Amino acid sequence: MPRRKVTPFARFMLAMIIIVPLAFAGASYINGEDPIANFKSLTGMEATEQPQEAPAQDRKHKEKPADKPATESIEALKKENARLKREIKERDQAIKDLQEQLKNNQ
Repeated sequence: MPRRKVTPFARFMLAMIIIVPLAFAGASYINGEDPIANFKSLTGMEATEQPQEAPAQDRKHKEKPADKPATESIEALKKENARLKREIKERDQAIKDLQEQLKNNQ
């Protein structure tokens, strides 16, 4: 029976089939992760056994704040809006002042 020679490429492929998974498992283990679960999540082999949740928009409509009446929350939002507008005006004025100082120093 004639002897068959293994080509360098075939040796390389056999080594990669063994070395790459071992290196991946070792790196996952060193990072403190479960190598098998990590491999399954990367390849998409993980089965989704969790029930599907309602989309975020549906949950927003179902959840209403029970402790605050709507008028109080509206007033709070108006106050916050006014505060933010004042803050923007102050910052715009500070920017203008700094630009004038920059022109004067040049």
